[in-house]
Amino acid sequence: MAQKPGSMPEVLKVGANELELIIIKMFNKLPDGSIETYSYGVNVAKVREILPLPVLTKVPDMPDYAEALAEVRGQVVPVINLGKWLKFNHDPDTQVKPKIVILEMLGTCVGMIVHDVERIRRIKWDQIKAPPALMQVKHSGRITGVTKLDDGEESLLLILDLENVIAEMGAFSSAKALALEDMGKASRAKLNGTVLIIDDSAVARRILREPLEKLGLQVIESVNGKEAFSVLDDFLSRIGDKPVTDLIQVVITDVEMPEMDGLVFTRKLKAHPKLKSLPVVINTSLSAPENREKAKLAGADGYLVKNEPSHLFEELAPFLKG
Repeated sequence: MAQKPGSMPEVLKVGANELELIIIKMFNKLPDGSIETYSYGVNVAKVREILPLPVLTKVPDMPDYAEALAEVRGQVVPVINLGKWLKFNHDPDTQVKPKIVILEMLGTCVGMIVHDVERIRRIKWDQIKAPPALMQVKHSGRITGVTKLDDGEESLLLILDLENVIAEMGAFSSAKALALEDMGKASRAKLNGTVLIIDDSAVARRILREPLEKLGLQVIESVNGKEAFSVLDDFLSRIGDKPVTDLIQVVITDVEMPEMDGLVFTRKLKAHPKLKSLPVVINTSLSAPENREKAKLAGADGYLVKNEPSHLFEELAPFLKG
C-alpha cells in the first residue's frame, strides 16, 4: 500500500511541482534580415551532459535535421540539429556557440545541436501554461508549455516536447508497444475498463493510447493535472453517490506537465474523499529510484517507465480485470 502523502520526507518535498530546466538559445533569421531569439527549456533530469560540438558523421537517406552520428564516450549517438528540426533559417553572421546536448530518456540516447546554452533555472509548474494555438502552429506542435522569463525583457521560455523529438527520429514506435504475449494475457484475463491518460505531449498520449485500445480499453485524455481534475469533477457531478470507479477504473499520469504536475495531481486526488479510491499509475521517462520513491510517497499505486511496454499489462491488470 502506498504511504500517505503527509509522510513524504522533506528531502523529497524539495522541488515539488517545480522543474529544473537548462535554458538553450536558438536564433532564426527572418526574411527582412532581422534575427529572432528563442529560449527553450530542457529538463535537467533528461540531460546526460553538454559538450562542445564533436566530429559528426553524415548518414545518408535521413531527414536533414537528423543526418549525423557522433561518438560520445565510446557510444555512437544519433544527432539532430534543433535549428533544422524547428525549421529555422541559419544566419552565418550570427555569433553562436554551438554545443551538443546529450539527452537520455525513453531508453534512448540522442544528441541535440543547439546554438547556445545558458544557466539552469528552477520554475514552478503552475507558472508554466499551455502554449497558445498560434504558437503551436508556428512550432508544429512541438511545444508543451510556455512561461515568462524574469530577465528584464520578459521574454518567453518555451518547453520542448522531447518525446516528439525522439518519435520523429523513429527511435521508438507505438506499433511495437504491445507484445503478442500481453495480448494473450489480456484475452485470458478479460481485461476491460476505462483509463484516463494525463500527459502534455500529444506524442506520448498516442504512444500509450494505441496499445490500451488494442487491449480493448476505453481511453479518455487530458493534457495536465488541472484539466484532469475538471474531467473528474464533471463525472462526480453526474454520478451522484456512485463510486467514481464505476466510470473510470485507473488513471495513468505523466509527472512533468504545465499548470499541475503528476505528483501534485496524485497527492490532491488521494486527499479527495470521493476520488481517493481511484488507482493512479505514474507514467514517466524518469526511471531513477528517487523518482519511483517520490511517486510512491505521493500516493501512486503503480509506476511505468515510458517506452517499456513489457510492464504495461502487469501494472494495469490488477485494476482492470473484469
